[in-house]
Amino acid sequence: MRKQLFSLLFLILYMFPACTPKPESLLIGAKIYEHSGPYDQLFERWNELGINTGFCSLDLISDQEFMSEASDHNISTFVIFPVFFNPDTLAHSPDLAAINRDGEAAAEEWVEFVCPSREGYRHQVVEKARRIVRNHRPDGISIDFIRHFVYWEKVYPGRDPASLPISCFDSVCIDHFQTETGTAVPSSLIGVKEKADWILESHSDEWTRWRCGLITSMVEEITEASREEKPDILVNIHLVPWGEEDFDGGIKRVAGQDINALSEHVDMLSPMTYAHMVKQEPPWIHDITDEIYLKTGSPVIPSIQVGKAYLNTEFDLDEFSETVEQALKPPSGGVVIWSWERLIAEPEKVTLLKEILEDH
Repeated sequence: MRKQLFSLLFLILYMFPACTPKPESLLIGAKIYEHSGPYDQLFERWNELGINTGFCSLDLISDQEFMSEASDHNISTFVIFPVFFNPDTLAHSPDLAAINRDGEAAAEEWVEFVCPSREGYRHQVVEKARRIVRNHRPDGISIDFIRHFVYWEKVYPGRDPASLPISCFDSVCIDHFQTETGTAVPSSLIGVKEKADWILESHSDEWTRWRCGLITSMVEEITEASREEKPDILVNIHLVPWGEEDFDGGIKRVAGQDINALSEHVDMLSPMTYAHMVKQEPPWIHDITDEIYLKTGSPVIPSIQVGKAYLNTEFDLDEFSETVEQALKPPSGGVVIWSWERLIAEPEKVTLLKEILEDH
Protein backbone atom coordinates (compact mmCIF):
# COMPACT_ATOMS: atom_id res chain seq x y z
CA MET A 1 0.00 0.00 0.00
CA ARG A 2 2.82 2.43 0.88
CA LYS A 3 4.51 1.92 -2.50
CA GLN A 4 1.19 2.22 -4.36
CA LEU A 5 0.34 5.55 -2.73
CA PHE A 6 3.83 6.95 -3.36
CA SER A 7 3.75 5.84 -6.99
CA LEU A 8 0.20 7.15 -7.51
CA LEU A 9 1.23 10.61 -6.33
CA PHE A 10 4.19 10.55 -8.70
CA LEU A 11 1.98 9.41 -11.60
CA ILE A 12 -0.58 12.19 -10.96
CA LEU A 13 2.15 14.83 -10.95
CA TYR A 14 3.55 13.46 -14.21
CA MET A 15 0.32 12.88 -16.13
CA PHE A 16 -1.57 16.10 -15.47
CA PRO A 17 -0.06 19.37 -16.77
CA ALA A 18 -1.63 21.46 -13.99
CA CYS A 19 0.21 19.28 -11.51
CA THR A 20 3.56 19.16 -13.29
CA PRO A 21 6.28 18.94 -10.61
CA LYS A 22 7.94 22.22 -9.74
CA PRO A 23 11.61 22.24 -8.78
CA GLU A 24 10.72 22.01 -5.11
CA SER A 25 8.69 18.82 -5.76
CA LEU A 26 11.45 17.17 -7.75
CA LEU A 27 14.15 15.39 -5.80
CA ILE A 28 17.32 17.32 -6.61
CA GLY A 29 20.07 15.47 -4.81
CA ALA A 30 23.83 15.50 -4.42
CA LYS A 31 26.02 12.67 -3.22
CA ILE A 32 28.40 14.02 -0.61
CA TYR A 33 31.01 11.99 1.24
CA GLU A 34 32.91 14.58 3.29
CA HIS A 35 32.91 18.31 3.91
CA SER A 36 35.49 20.39 5.74
CA GLY A 37 33.81 23.80 5.74
CA PRO A 38 30.93 25.20 7.82
CA TYR A 39 27.76 23.22 7.28
CA ASP A 40 25.50 26.25 7.31
CA GLN A 41 27.36 27.70 4.32
CA LEU A 42 27.14 24.37 2.49
CA PHE A 43 23.39 24.19 2.85
CA GLU A 44 22.85 27.87 2.08
CA ARG A 45 24.60 27.21 -1.21
CA TRP A 46 22.43 24.17 -1.82
CA ASN A 47 19.33 26.28 -1.19
CA GLU A 48 20.55 28.81 -3.74
CA LEU A 49 21.23 26.11 -6.34
CA GLY A 50 17.99 24.21 -5.78
CA ILE A 51 19.51 21.09 -4.25
CA ASN A 52 17.04 19.76 -1.69
CA THR A 53 18.44 16.34 -0.77
CA GLY A 54 21.79 15.04 0.39
CA PHE A 55 22.88 11.44 -0.26
CA CYS A 56 25.43 11.31 2.49
CA SER A 57 28.20 9.14 3.88
CA LEU A 58 27.69 7.54 7.27
CA ASP A 59 30.35 9.89 8.68
CA LEU A 60 28.24 12.91 7.78
CA ILE A 61 24.96 11.34 8.87
CA SER A 62 26.62 10.58 12.23
CA ASP A 63 27.58 14.24 12.68
CA GLN A 64 24.86 15.87 14.80
CA GLU A 65 25.78 19.37 13.61
CA PHE A 66 25.52 18.30 9.97
CA MET A 67 22.08 16.80 10.55
CA SER A 68 20.87 19.82 12.51
CA GLU A 69 21.98 22.28 9.85
CA ALA A 70 20.43 20.13 7.11
CA SER A 71 17.11 20.20 8.94
CA ASP A 72 17.32 23.96 9.54
CA HIS A 73 17.86 24.49 5.80
CA ASN A 74 15.07 22.08 4.75
CA ILE A 75 17.53 19.60 3.25
CA SER A 76 16.44 15.96 3.33
CA THR A 77 19.13 13.43 4.19
CA PHE A 78 19.63 9.90 2.85
CA VAL A 79 22.41 7.75 4.23
CA ILE A 80 24.36 5.90 1.52
CA PHE A 81 24.37 2.29 2.70
CA PRO A 82 26.73 -0.11 0.87
CA VAL A 83 25.94 -3.79 1.24
CA PHE A 84 28.13 -6.38 -0.52
CA PHE A 85 31.09 -4.13 -1.34
CA ASN A 86 33.05 -4.28 1.90
CA PRO A 87 36.86 -4.24 1.54
CA ASP A 88 37.37 -3.73 5.30
CA THR A 89 35.50 -6.93 6.13
CA LEU A 90 37.30 -8.84 3.39
CA ALA A 91 40.69 -7.62 4.63
CA HIS A 92 39.96 -9.26 7.98
CA SER A 93 37.96 -12.23 6.67
CA PRO A 94 39.05 -13.07 3.09
CA ASP A 95 37.12 -16.34 3.33
CA LEU A 96 33.90 -14.31 2.96
CA ALA A 97 34.77 -13.24 -0.59
CA ALA A 98 32.44 -13.98 -3.47
CA ILE A 99 33.96 -16.59 -5.79
CA ASN A 100 33.96 -16.48 -9.59
CA ARG A 101 33.50 -19.48 -11.89
CA ASP A 102 37.25 -20.10 -11.94
CA GLY A 103 37.32 -20.55 -8.18
CA GLU A 104 39.01 -17.23 -7.47
CA ALA A 105 37.89 -14.27 -5.39
CA ALA A 106 35.60 -12.04 -7.44
CA ALA A 107 37.64 -8.85 -7.66
CA GLU A 108 38.78 -6.32 -10.25
CA GLU A 109 40.83 -3.25 -9.34
CA TRP A 110 39.02 -1.69 -6.34
CA VAL A 111 35.84 -3.76 -6.71
CA GLU A 112 35.59 -6.76 -4.38
CA PHE A 113 32.42 -8.29 -3.00
CA VAL A 114 31.32 -10.40 -0.06
CA CYS A 115 29.51 -13.66 -0.81
CA PRO A 116 25.78 -12.81 -0.66
CA SER A 117 24.77 -16.13 0.93
CA ARG A 118 26.60 -15.70 4.22
CA GLU A 119 23.83 -15.53 6.79
CA GLY A 120 26.02 -14.07 9.52
CA TYR A 121 27.16 -11.24 7.29
CA ARG A 122 23.62 -10.57 6.05
CA HIS A 123 22.39 -10.35 9.63
CA GLN A 124 25.17 -7.89 10.51
CA VAL A 125 24.22 -5.69 7.54
CA VAL A 126 20.55 -5.60 8.54
CA GLU A 127 21.36 -4.77 12.14
CA LYS A 128 23.76 -2.04 11.05
CA ALA A 129 20.99 -0.45 8.99
CA ARG A 130 18.69 -0.68 11.99
CA ARG A 131 21.21 1.04 14.27
CA ILE A 132 21.89 3.84 11.80
CA VAL A 133 18.21 4.63 11.44
CA ARG A 134 17.58 4.36 15.17
CA ASN A 135 20.54 6.52 16.20
CA HIS A 136 20.68 9.15 13.46
CA ARG A 137 17.12 9.38 12.06
CA PRO A 138 17.89 10.15 8.41
CA ASP A 139 14.97 10.91 6.11
CA GLY A 140 15.98 8.04 3.89
CA ILE A 141 18.32 5.14 3.35
CA SER A 142 19.94 4.67 -0.08
CA ILE A 143 20.96 1.05 -0.56
CA ASP A 144 24.18 0.79 -2.57
CA PHE A 145 26.30 -2.09 -3.90
CA ILE A 146 23.24 -4.31 -3.65
CA ARG A 147 24.09 -6.68 -6.44
CA HIS A 148 26.42 -9.49 -7.38
CA PHE A 149 29.98 -8.70 -8.33
CA VAL A 150 30.47 -6.86 -11.60
CA TYR A 151 32.71 -3.91 -12.44
CA TRP A 152 29.98 -2.29 -14.54
CA GLU A 153 31.77 1.06 -14.51
CA LYS A 154 34.08 -0.33 -17.19
CA VAL A 155 31.55 -2.30 -19.20
CA TYR A 156 31.05 -0.53 -22.53
CA PRO A 157 28.62 -0.98 -25.44
CA GLY A 158 29.60 -3.93 -27.61
CA ARG A 159 31.09 -5.95 -24.74
CA ASP A 160 30.69 -9.68 -25.28
CA PRO A 161 28.07 -10.78 -22.70
CA ALA A 162 29.89 -14.08 -22.26
CA SER A 163 32.92 -12.19 -20.95
CA LEU A 164 31.02 -10.71 -18.01
CA PRO A 165 31.67 -12.30 -14.61
CA ILE A 166 29.19 -14.56 -12.85
CA SER A 167 29.43 -15.21 -9.12
CA CYS A 168 29.21 -16.49 -6.45
CA PHE A 169 30.26 -20.14 -6.72
CA ASP A 170 31.66 -20.77 -3.26
CA SER A 171 30.51 -23.88 -1.42
CA VAL A 172 27.95 -21.95 0.62
CA CYS A 173 26.21 -20.58 -2.47
CA ILE A 174 26.28 -23.89 -4.30
CA ASP A 175 24.89 -25.73 -1.25
CA HIS A 176 22.11 -23.16 -0.79
CA PHE A 177 21.27 -23.26 -4.47
CA GLN A 178 20.87 -27.03 -4.37
CA THR A 179 18.80 -27.02 -1.19
CA GLU A 180 16.52 -24.13 -2.14
CA THR A 181 15.89 -25.13 -5.77
CA GLY A 182 16.02 -28.91 -5.53
CA THR A 183 18.89 -28.99 -8.03
CA ALA A 184 21.48 -31.73 -7.51
CA VAL A 185 24.99 -30.99 -8.72
CA PRO A 186 26.54 -34.32 -9.84
CA SER A 187 28.91 -35.69 -7.22
CA SER A 188 31.35 -36.62 -9.99
CA LEU A 189 32.14 -32.94 -10.57
CA ILE A 190 35.31 -31.80 -8.85
CA GLY A 191 36.31 -28.22 -8.18
CA VAL A 192 34.52 -24.90 -8.55
CA LYS A 193 34.98 -24.56 -12.30
CA GLU A 194 33.43 -27.91 -13.15
CA LYS A 195 30.44 -27.24 -10.90
CA ALA A 196 30.02 -23.66 -12.13
CA ASP A 197 30.19 -24.73 -15.78
CA TRP A 198 27.58 -27.46 -15.19
CA ILE A 199 25.21 -25.06 -13.40
CA LEU A 200 25.50 -22.40 -16.10
CA GLU A 201 25.10 -24.90 -18.93
CA SER A 202 22.32 -27.02 -17.42
CA HIS A 203 20.40 -24.77 -15.01
CA SER A 204 21.14 -21.18 -15.99
CA ASP A 205 17.55 -19.95 -15.58
CA GLU A 206 17.16 -21.46 -12.11
CA TRP A 207 20.56 -20.09 -11.15
CA THR A 208 19.65 -16.59 -12.31
CA ARG A 209 16.31 -16.61 -10.46
CA TRP A 210 17.96 -17.88 -7.31
CA ARG A 211 20.72 -15.27 -7.46
CA CYS A 212 18.18 -12.47 -8.00
CA GLY A 213 16.33 -13.76 -4.95
CA LEU A 214 19.44 -13.28 -2.81
CA ILE A 215 19.53 -9.60 -3.74
CA THR A 216 15.79 -8.98 -3.45
CA SER A 217 15.54 -10.64 -0.05
CA MET A 218 18.46 -8.56 1.22
CA VAL A 219 16.68 -5.37 0.15
CA GLU A 220 13.48 -6.58 1.80
CA GLU A 221 15.24 -7.29 5.10
CA ILE A 222 17.05 -3.93 5.16
CA THR A 223 13.84 -2.09 4.33
CA GLU A 224 11.81 -3.89 6.99
CA ALA A 225 14.41 -3.23 9.68
CA SER A 226 14.67 0.44 8.71
CA ARG A 227 10.90 0.94 8.76
CA GLU A 228 10.58 -0.81 12.10
CA GLU A 229 12.81 1.91 13.54
CA LYS A 230 11.31 4.80 11.52
CA PRO A 231 8.06 3.98 9.72
CA ASP A 232 8.16 7.05 7.48
CA ILE A 233 11.72 6.52 6.26
CA LEU A 234 12.14 6.55 2.49
CA VAL A 235 14.12 3.78 0.84
CA ASN A 236 16.06 4.19 -2.39
CA ILE A 237 18.09 1.60 -4.24
CA HIS A 238 21.05 2.10 -6.58
CA LEU A 239 20.68 0.18 -9.84
CA VAL A 240 23.21 -0.94 -12.42
CA PRO A 241 22.28 1.20 -15.48
CA TRP A 242 21.46 -1.58 -17.90
CA GLY A 243 18.28 -2.11 -19.87
CA GLU A 244 16.54 -5.44 -19.68
CA GLU A 245 18.01 -6.66 -22.96
CA ASP A 246 21.52 -5.27 -22.49
CA PHE A 247 24.37 -7.80 -22.38
CA ASP A 248 22.05 -10.77 -22.86
CA GLY A 249 19.87 -9.85 -19.88
CA GLY A 250 22.89 -8.93 -17.78
CA ILE A 251 20.90 -6.88 -15.24
CA LYS A 252 19.51 -10.19 -13.91
CA ARG A 253 21.98 -12.73 -15.26
CA VAL A 254 25.09 -10.90 -14.05
CA ALA A 255 24.11 -8.24 -11.50
CA GLY A 256 21.20 -10.19 -10.02
CA GLN A 257 18.91 -7.15 -9.94
CA ASP A 258 15.29 -8.06 -10.71
CA ILE A 259 14.01 -4.50 -10.95
CA ASN A 260 10.32 -5.40 -10.76
CA ALA A 261 10.84 -7.46 -7.63
CA LEU A 262 13.10 -4.85 -6.04
CA SER A 263 10.59 -2.07 -6.69
CA GLU A 264 8.06 -3.79 -4.45
CA HIS A 265 10.20 -3.10 -1.39
CA VAL A 266 11.45 0.46 -1.93
CA ASP A 267 10.06 3.94 -2.51
CA MET A 268 12.25 4.96 -5.42
CA LEU A 269 14.83 3.60 -7.84
CA SER A 270 18.06 5.34 -8.83
CA PRO A 271 19.91 3.96 -11.86
CA MET A 272 23.54 5.09 -11.91
CA THR A 273 23.34 6.55 -15.42
CA TYR A 274 26.90 7.83 -15.69
CA ALA A 275 26.67 8.19 -19.46
CA HIS A 276 30.06 9.72 -20.21
CA MET A 277 31.83 7.13 -18.09
CA VAL A 278 30.30 4.14 -19.86
CA LYS A 279 30.61 5.67 -23.35
CA GLN A 280 26.93 6.44 -23.85
CA GLU A 281 25.30 9.58 -25.23
CA PRO A 282 23.15 11.72 -22.87
CA PRO A 283 19.76 10.60 -24.35
CA TRP A 284 20.59 7.12 -23.05
CA ILE A 285 19.94 8.49 -19.54
CA HIS A 286 16.31 9.19 -20.42
CA ASP A 287 15.97 5.83 -22.17
CA ILE A 288 17.02 3.95 -19.03
CA THR A 289 14.84 6.13 -16.78
CA ASP A 290 11.82 5.68 -19.04
CA GLU A 291 12.27 1.92 -19.29
CA ILE A 292 12.45 1.48 -15.52
CA TYR A 293 9.44 3.73 -14.94
CA LEU A 294 7.30 1.95 -17.54
CA LYS A 295 8.31 -1.39 -16.10
CA THR A 296 7.68 -0.62 -12.42
CA GLY A 297 5.55 2.53 -12.10
CA SER A 298 7.91 3.59 -9.33
CA PRO A 299 9.53 7.02 -9.02
CA VAL A 300 12.87 6.94 -10.86
CA ILE A 301 15.64 9.36 -9.85
CA PRO A 302 18.61 8.93 -12.21
CA SER A 303 22.06 9.57 -10.82
CA ILE A 304 24.44 11.38 -13.18
CA GLN A 305 28.13 12.17 -13.23
CA VAL A 306 29.33 15.76 -13.29
CA GLY A 307 33.08 15.28 -13.65
CA LYS A 308 35.37 12.95 -15.55
CA ALA A 309 35.76 9.45 -14.15
CA TYR A 310 37.77 6.47 -15.45
CA LEU A 311 38.08 8.06 -18.91
CA ASN A 312 40.22 11.06 -19.83
CA THR A 313 38.00 12.12 -22.71
CA GLU A 314 36.63 15.66 -22.51
CA PHE A 315 33.36 16.14 -20.62
CA ASP A 316 32.51 19.69 -21.63
CA LEU A 317 29.73 22.10 -20.67
CA ASP A 318 27.53 21.18 -23.64
CA GLU A 319 27.60 17.50 -22.76
CA PHE A 320 27.05 18.31 -19.09
CA SER A 321 24.06 20.49 -19.94
CA GLU A 322 22.45 17.78 -22.06
CA THR A 323 23.21 15.21 -19.37
CA VAL A 324 21.26 17.21 -16.77
CA GLU A 325 18.40 17.94 -19.18
CA GLN A 326 18.03 14.28 -20.14
CA ALA A 327 18.08 13.27 -16.48
CA LEU A 328 15.23 15.70 -15.68
CA LYS A 329 13.10 14.76 -18.69
CA PRO A 330 9.74 13.16 -17.68
CA PRO A 331 9.01 10.65 -16.28
CA SER A 332 12.08 11.38 -14.13
CA GLY A 333 11.35 12.29 -10.54
CA GLY A 334 14.51 14.37 -10.23
CA VAL A 335 18.23 13.85 -10.38
CA VAL A 336 21.11 12.91 -8.11
CA ILE A 337 24.48 14.55 -8.75
CA TRP A 338 27.57 12.36 -8.40
CA SER A 339 29.07 14.10 -6.60
CA TRP A 340 29.13 17.43 -4.79
CA GLU A 341 32.90 17.25 -4.49
CA ARG A 342 33.27 16.77 -8.25
CA LEU A 343 30.75 19.50 -9.06
CA ILE A 344 32.37 22.29 -7.06
CA ALA A 345 35.72 21.49 -8.65
CA GLU A 346 34.29 23.00 -11.86
CA PRO A 347 32.57 26.32 -10.96
CA GLU A 348 31.23 26.83 -14.49
CA LYS A 349 29.23 23.63 -14.13
CA VAL A 350 27.81 24.87 -10.82
CA THR A 351 26.56 28.01 -12.58
CA LEU A 352 25.11 25.99 -15.45
CA LEU A 353 23.35 23.58 -13.10
CA LYS A 354 21.69 26.47 -11.29
CA GLU A 355 20.45 27.91 -14.58
CA ILE A 356 19.01 24.57 -15.68
CA LEU A 357 17.26 23.95 -12.37
CA GLU A 358 15.77 27.43 -12.43
CA ASP A 359 14.28 26.68 -15.85
CA HIS A 360 12.63 23.53 -14.49
